[in-house]
Amino acid sequence: MAKTNVVGALPSSRIGGKKLLTLMSILVVTFMVDSNIGYIADFIPERLVTNKGIALFIGIAVVFAVGGILILQYVKTKTKESRARALHLHASQIGVTIAQYVLIAIIAFVIAQILVTRQYNTVMIAAALSISYGLWIITLALLSRAFLSWLRSSRSNVTVSKSYVMVLILALSMIAYVVNGVTGLATNLIMLQEQPEVVTSTDVAFFPGFDPESFYNQINAVYQISAAVAYVLTWIGTVMLLRRYIHRIGKIKFYAIIGAAMVYYLVTYPLFVLGYFTPTGESDAEVMNNILIFGIATVLSGIIFGAAFLSIARTLQKSSAIREYMIIAAYGMLLFYVAGSAAATQAAYPPFGLASVSFTGLSCYLIYTGLYSSAISVSQDANLRQSIRRSAIKEVKFLESMGSAQMEQELQTRVLTIAKKNSDIMTEETGVQPSLSEDDMKQYLEEVIKEIRVKKA
Repeated sequence: MAKTNVVGALPSSRIGGKKLLTLMSILVVTFMVDSNIGYIADFIPERLVTNKGIALFIGIAVVFAVGGILILQYVKTKTKESRARALHLHASQIGVTIAQYVLIAIIAFVIAQILVTRQYNTVMIAAALSISYGLWIITLALLSRAFLSWLRSSRSNVTVSKSYVMVLILALSMIAYVVNGVTGLATNLIMLQEQPEVVTSTDVAFFPGFDPESFYNQINAVYQISAAVAYVLTWIGTVMLLRRYIHRIGKIKFYAIIGAAMVYYLVTYPLFVLGYFTPTGESDAEVMNNILIFGIATVLSGIIFGAAFLSIARTLQKSSAIREYMIIAAYGMLLFYVAGSAAATQAAYPPFGLASVSFTGLSCYLIYTGLYSSAISVSQDANLRQSIRRSAIKEVKFLESMGSAQMEQELQTRVLTIAKKNSDIMTEETGVQPSLSEDDMKQYLEEVIKEIRVKKA
């Protein structure tokens, strides 16, 4: 008999799994091209100002606009039930949608300026950065607040468990990402102030340099440290979140995927900060190649995090709520690291990197929706199991006088009634559906009954 989720199956979306994967692949490739051209824009200015260069920038902008709208529609469909119960999810969805359309309008205005006047105002880049990083800061601040709120409400009725610690670690990682977003926005706006107010087709992109003792470098140091802390905590939280599903894909495959992310980071990040691993070279061609390699390498972390979530999600039932949550979280992590690796403050003509950094806010919204829902759903599953175990032990004392068969039937009825009630309460409080189906509850209850029998024997 097919399993039925306690709170019902999720509504279907017009974007299927394969179409969504295709869309994400297009976005990843597009943003990688966009960000890498932006980083080497000062080496190839004469190519970017051509009709082909401008056409490529417009094509990237179109992918940004269409891709963002399709993703918003997908998330809106998949989280309809959650948003109806959790006001913070509903409000954030409306805010992100408005912001995304404003970003589309900003990029469209930049394109119009380039086509008509062959110049653009850097204030447009500042506006796009402020909106996108603002979404980053607000959505992840809401995510950390939601995690901490759940921890406070759960502390009184559940013991400190691995799920509790997992949510705490994820909450701390999101706080670190908020600090990272604030300092990142500050450093970008400071760099942008060094650029001309109007960039023309004759201007060459450049990355401003700053004195080591400057205020910029102090903020940048906080930015780098917060990025490292956020990454490590996210890695730990992700391992704890997905560990219960290891058996579905195998321990070797799981730890190979998730371990690669940490090994890569522990090797490259210290070397980069200490100056041993920098995109430099003896010639312009060598420098360009190193920059491209370095830019592509920074995307690896997002791909690995995304692969870990997707590998788990694909082993779950298609009707499972947590499957959809994990898919959203996977693509959020992927796009966050891809889009977040870009830069627009070099003020290239046209401004390559602008579309990518403008997508950072939306990717944070995907992390917010998917990671929050996944973590809370997993935690609520653990709490439901504890509830079932406590209820079963308690009810056995009242039903011992009955015959064995009659006692088990009555025990199952009472315990499952309590479990369903607890499930409904959790869903109302968090807006997130537990992934345990009624059949899962029955199976776990049978395991508890067997344990009780062994202890009594």
